[in-house]
Amino acid sequence: MEHFKSFITEQKEEPYRLVILSHDDPLDPNETGPLIRDKAKEIGIEVFLVELMGCYMEDAEDDNKLLYTYPVDKDGKAQLPSMKSDSKYEEPIKINPKDTLIMVRGLNAKDGCASWWIMARTLEHAGFKLINSVRCNEICNDKWYNQMMFQRHNINTPKAYLIRHSEGADDAAEKLNNKYPMILKTSVGSQGVGVMWVESAKALHGIVQLLYRDNKYIDIILQEYIKNTYDVRVIVVSGNIMGSMKRPVIDGDFRSNVSQGSVPEMFKLTELEEKETLRAAAAVEGDIVGVDFIPSKDREKEKPYFIEVNSTPGLTGIEAAKEVKSSENKELKDKGKSITTDILNNMKTILSKIGLDN
Repeated sequence: MEHFKSFITEQKEEPYRLVILSHDDPLDPNETGPLIRDKAKEIGIEVFLVELMGCYMEDAEDDNKLLYTYPVDKDGKAQLPSMKSDSKYEEPIKINPKDTLIMVRGLNAKDGCASWWIMARTLEHAGFKLINSVRCNEICNDKWYNQMMFQRHNINTPKAYLIRHSEGADDAAEKLNNKYPMILKTSVGSQGVGVMWVESAKALHGIVQLLYRDNKYIDIILQEYIKNTYDVRVIVVSGNIMGSMKRPVIDGDFRSNVSQGSVPEMFKLTELEEKETLRAAAAVEGDIVGVDFIPSKDREKEKPYFIEVNSTPGLTGIEAAKEVKSSENKELKDKGKSITTDILNNMKTILSKIGLDN
């Protein structure tokens, strides 16, 4: 990617352009895209929101490509055609790998079109820098793949085993010493959906049978339960920690996802937590990721338990966390910066590293 070296020099006068490829789904609304666009406008970065459903590309002169999308309004809602109403494509967006970054937020392993992955690979082949790469999305979209990368890089994580067939629940539970409760996860899932609390062997068999009846090729992970009252989400950009938030476990639940109702607040990491978080982000080859972990009892000396890395982290939660009133939050809040703005500025770091590496 030699062209990125000249791109860095050009950035002294002209900012980069950012295209966000995403899909607005009723179960996963496109909130982060508009947030990034609005913050980018404040610092002079041009952002285009592209709806993946119906999107297509055409080759243009030189290294340019034309990107066609249905209209996306100020709230991130796509205006797609239906049986009752028509919708026309907007004027094509001209993109070039020398001045355009592509942020991909729609590559979900469970939902979406296979052609979206092909488009992402095509853009990479054409020299565009994708945030995050196709490989990073592949790792993070599959919890078992994520687990294997943690193990490969000696990242501390709760003990977890794959239930390899419909009658394999007992084998996996035995490897966890039959110590209940346990956490059961489908390998593909997001926002806490597909994560279940298992209190007994009887409950385990029932859940596994039900899941296999629905999908005989499903991958199910059985994981030891680490007792906690909160977990931590850290936003990492190109080896730099942008911010971290504490997500309390929801009353009457065992999950702590903001999308499920957890109210987060800013959180100060220990040196050990910072070091291990950066290693976890590097293990999945992430440019902009959300790293989730459960703190250890002795946070200064014992490594946290890493749960997963998210390749398309939402930013509305961590921005809202800065507004929570608490003594622990005061020092971090007083810095007064938008984490989204910091991320946009640090995207140049991603490009400079690519230039230096080549």
